[in-house]
Amino acid sequence: MARLIANVKINWVSETQGGKSTLPLNELYYVITDPIKGKFGESISWSLVLDINNNYYDVVIGSRIGLGRAYFLVDEAPHFLLYEGFTLNVYEGPHFVAVVEVKSLTSYYSDNHTVLNDP
Repeated sequence: MARLIANVKINWVSETQGGKSTLPLNELYYVITDPIKGKFGESISWSLVLDINNNYYDVVIGSRIGLGRAYFLVDEAPHFLLYEGFTLNVYEGPHFVAVVEVKSLTSYYSDNHTVLNDP
């Protein structure tokens, strides 16, 4: 089955608020979401994969920002939620680490990670 890949902006929780001291970069980072209501009304936390290619400090807003791509780990996840402007709170175990904002859709990939087409 093909999955949707989204370009995302990651608003990292500050270290003083319990966020990560070292931010992931150029590696896949697996997080879980807040419970999300699916098409049939069920609420489930889903695994989200972040592929972060840039982290920087935004002096205007005083926050650490990451840029990269994201996709749900499993086929059954609510891929329909990955639309521009959608935000997700994400966690590393029980620790709240970031708010992920979908900026745009980038592509679909197959199970062997071959890009199939651009939306």
